[in-house]
Amino acid sequence: MPYEAGRTLTLVTESSTLIVRVVRVIQPSTLSCVMLVESVKDWGPAILKLYDWRYATQLRKDHKVDPWTESHEDAYRAFVENGEAAEFLTALDDDTDETDDELWDTAHNDAYLFSISRDQHRSEVNAYAHLQDLQGKSVPQLFASVHMDAFSTNHPLFEVQGILIEFIEGYCLSELLNEPESTWQSICDEAVRTIDIIGDHGVLNEDVRPSNIIVRKRATAEVFVTDFGQCRFREDYESDAEWEHEKSVQDEEGAVGYVMARRLGGKIEYKPSDRYRCLCTICTTAE
Repeated sequence: MPYEAGRTLTLVTESSTLIVRVVRVIQPSTLSCVMLVESVKDWGPAILKLYDWRYATQLRKDHKVDPWTESHEDAYRAFVENGEAAEFLTALDDDTDETDDELWDTAHNDAYLFSISRDQHRSEVNAYAHLQDLQGKSVPQLFASVHMDAFSTNHPLFEVQGILIEFIEGYCLSELLNEPESTWQSICDEAVRTIDIIGDHGVLNEDVRPSNIIVRKRATAEVFVTDFGQCRFREDYESDAEWEHEKSVQDEEGAVGYVMARRLGGKIEYKPSDRYRCLCTICTTAE
């Protein structure tokens, strides 16, 4: 594992190179490797999120791929250097790969995880672009999109993509049970409101959950949504009805409101806002 407290990392942006020091690695590593870093220009402490398919523990577990080893590196390096990885990823992108994934070898599996991590990074960057006016308010400020070389050889398929974002000092909404009960309702209401505001910006987040929401303690608690690696975005051709259907099916605010009401033993009240209530036959029948 190359990420540990005290380690120095070299990050490349569109216009410069940044040297950061890891202060703390945030565990567990799920779909990305997240760490608190410092010495980032004038930004002070920041969160570095690297979509490193090699050490994203949950990603590898979800796709039944063994932990990264030297043999994985050797196989993946050879796959990239002989040009087969680029052909494989192009086929994945074009949805023309007809091979049975159960027959993929180690190199194919890691190239597939690379493609997932690449897409999640793109989703994050795209989301922050959509949410530019909410940065520093409802979502962290995005400082930079970065990448670093996973291997000594300079090649796009050896790059680990990532983002540097504002460090929000606080606690996860999933830990609200540890806070005074008198604050529960207002904080959950604010979390639902924040989810709705983000949705109004043409973002549909498929990974809304309390652990991805940070509450910063101030005179009035501030709520920030921090994970946008699994989003899709409203297309220009989508009608209001089509978008309302997609949002209704996903029910992002329910992923906060219903879940927190259950976790807190019914001691908060959640009433769906019907902000994206879909009136199509499928949705009304489900009700």
